[in-house]
This record gives sequence, structure tokens and C-alpha cells, in this order.
Amino acid sequence: MSAQSSLTIDEVLREIIKTGKVVIGFRKTIKYVKTGRLKAVVVARNIPREMFSEIIYNARLSEIPAIIYEGGSMDLGASIGRPFPISSIGIIDPGTVSIERIRELASKTS
Repeated sequence: MSAQSSLTIDEVLREIIKTGKVVIGFRKTIKYVKTGRLKAVVVARNIPREMFSEIIYNARLSEIPAIIYEGGSMDLGASIGRPFPISSIGIIDPGTVSIERIRELASKTS
């Protein structure tokens, strides 16, 4: 087992933020999901049902892995060092994190 596979979702997100490229927020995330420009998407569990459903539905249509963050939007923001709530994160480039690791996290949370 590699060191990367033992990382928690918070640690993986911090690594992606540090070394990769992301978009933050519902509007930007859904725009990128619909155009198929994301490698993965992270969605907070407590966002409004319509927003949650729209992101998950479009991610599945585009075959983009979706990670459902078990904490709330404040927790998602705090996990990446932002002092405000974040409903969703679109991962454009995962940086040093392997796409297989992201898919593994997505399969655990779906």
C-alpha cells in the first residue's frame, strides 16, 4: 500500500489545492462539469438538494468521479484553509495526487 492511499480525504484535498488546479463554488463547478473539463468533483453533503442533485447528475452524465464530502460546507471550506462555506470543488488538475486515488475516494463515498 502506498503512502498516498492512506491519506484522508482532507489531506488529499489539501494536496490537490496546493499542487493542482481547482474551481470553487456551485456555479463554476456546474459550468465545468457540463463542459466535461473536470477530473473530479467534491460536493458537501449539506448543500440544498437541488444543487446537490444537479452536480451529481451532470457528473454521472459526463463520467466524472464525484466525492461526497461527509462534513458540511463550512467543514469543506475549513479543510482546504478557507474561512467560508464551500458547496463544491471542481478538480481540473489533481497535481501530485493520482486520478486512481481520487476514483477510489469517489467509490467509497457514493
